[in-house]
Amino acid sequence: TKFNLLDLVREVSEEFKNNRVIIDKNISFKISQEKPNGHFPYVFGAKNRMEQVLANLIDNAASFSPDNSLINISIHSAKEKITLVVKDEGPGFKETNTERIFKRFYSNRPEKFGEHSGLGLNIVKNLIELHGGTINASNNLNKKGAKMEIKFPKA
Repeated sequence: TKFNLLDLVREVSEEFKNNRVIIDKNISFKISQEKPNGHFPYVFGAKNRMEQVLANLIDNAASFSPDNSLINISIHSAKEKITLVVKDEGPGFKETNTERIFKRFYSNRPEKFGEHSGLGLNIVKNLIELHGGTINASNNLNKKGAKMEIKFPKA
């Protein structure tokens, strides 16, 4: 179906405000949208799968974020593409080739993160690609933290 990505971001981030990690670390969210020339963030797809993508990205960002930090989620709507960016203030990626983080069963988390499958970002990438999109991971240029950038075709 056709849905508004900004509305979905707001819904998922609102649900995360009750998440134990978010509460314990006092993490807040900043959600912003740029819509030049009246372009709105509508995409086609399975809304529940995009909810899964957002939940995974927010969960990862929260896991790596220090106390009293910010998760910044922005959407840029252009004529043909919609770009979704999730930034955290954690340590960023140690990998020089960030494509590795999307491999099945790959994990570079410290031991204190406990049990995890190493499948989350692989699932995220597969779902995004099934929706005709792309995902890239990088470190923030100005300060610490990771940046996940997703580009979707516009509905």
